[in-house]
Order: sequence, then structure tokens, then C-alpha cells
Amino acid sequence: MTPQDRLVVCGIVIALFGIALPAAAGNCSLTSPAHRLTVLELYTSEGCNSCPPADRWLSSLPQRGITPENAVLLAFHVDYWNQLGWPDRFSQASFSQRQRAVAARGRSGVVYTPQIVLDGRDLRAGTRPGDLAATVASINAERAGATIRVDVRPEPGTLRISGQVDLLDVRASSDVEAWLAVFENGLSSQVSAGENAGKVLYHDFVVRVLAGPFPFGDGGHGRIDQSIRLGKDWNPQRIGVAIFVQRRDSGEILQASALSRLCGG
Repeated sequence: MTPQDRLVVCGIVIALFGIALPAAAGNCSLTSPAHRLTVLELYTSEGCNSCPPADRWLSSLPQRGITPENAVLLAFHVDYWNQLGWPDRFSQASFSQRQRAVAARGRSGVVYTPQIVLDGRDLRAGTRPGDLAATVASINAERAGATIRVDVRPEPGTLRISGQVDLLDVRASSDVEAWLAVFENGLSSQVSAGENAGKVLYHDFVVRVLAGPFPFGDGGHGRIDQSIRLGKDWNPQRIGVAIFVQRRDSGEILQASALSRLCGG
């Protein structure tokens, strides 16, 4: 058999039996499961002296069974503490605005840190780990309201993120939006001013970029196609990507999916 014949036979075997060829190095895919995942959001600040315990609590959740298989974890650093002596380098005004939207949904004019939001709703302070795990498990028992299929392709200095998000109930198209979050783990800061002066603070799941909202068309289809420029102080080996689909009115998460680390990272 000639080398050309071997190539032909190999191609026939792949076509007949669906043998997968290796993906391009570094490319990742996000494909959501049939059950519903949710999002747990922490609103925090390096300028707030009651926030470090909440930051540590968030970092500990994967060891307590709250993993990307059942919930997406995100830390949003707000900017309204920056004026009190320590500018949080991870803070963004848009994150503060997102927190205000949470308060508005709950018919409350109050924002505070640390605040924990689960499935779009304020999570009661003092919730025990077992109670949180049970709540997440009950959400996971539900059927997802959307499907997520997204490719993540690292390029020099950027992440190329593209794919499709589809609603199971197309009638909800006008009331639902999709979001893309790029986050980083393993961060730390030596704080020299403000309420946490003299402390070294450690953070995980820190949102670096929140892109969206991405709308859905009349057929319940949404498209995500973004090129995210990596910051000079980001560590690509600690970068993760999350996609989630959320109702505007209640904040309920119809589906979510996350990569805690880029392929090849």
C-alpha cells in the first residue's frame, strides 16, 4: 500500500467511526449541560475591611463542592470605596452599576460590601455552606433554559471568543440577555492605605472584563463574537472564561458555563 493509499484509508475510517482528530493547541470549548447551572456573584472591594473574609470564603467554595460543574463563581470589585484612601486596581464603575441593578430588582436602594448574589438574588448573610450546597443542588436538578456552545481561542495578546447561545423557550427572547466574563485567579495585593492598610489580600474569580449584554433574536438565538485584549498585568495561565444567560426582570440564570483555566494554560 502506498503512502497515498494509507491516507485515503485513514480518512475513510475517521469518516465512518467519528474518530476525533486533536484540536488545535490551546483552543477550548464551552458546552453547557442539560441541567441548569447558576452564578454566584461576590461584590467586594479592597478598601472594605469586612471584605477579606468574604474573599477567602469565595476562594474556598471549590473545596466545598461548589465547582464549575454546578455554579459559576465571579467576584466583582466595586469602585465606590476608592475615594476612601485605597483605589482597588480591580474595580470598575460598571461593576458598581451592576450591583445597583441587583438592588433595583430587589426593590432596595442599598448597595453594600461584601454582598453575595446567587441566581440574581441577594443571598442572606450567614448562610451555612451546607445550605448553599443544597440550594445549588436544587437549581442543578432543574432543566436548563438555554444552551451554550462557545469556542475560546488564545491569540497573541488576546482571547477570541465566539459561539452560539440558544433559548429553549423562544418566547423569552425579549426578556433575556447573555453575558461574557473573563476572570483571573491567584491574585494578591499589598494594601498600604485605607481600612485594610498593612494587609496582603488574596483574590480568586476576579472579573477582569464583563462584556454584554448580548441580545437574542426572535428565534431565540444569540451570537457571541468578541476579541478580548489581555491586560499587561494578567497571567494567562490563571485566566478563566464564563458565559451566562440571565433574565432581565428577576436576574434568574437560565444557564451558565465556565472554563476555570484556558486549555494549554
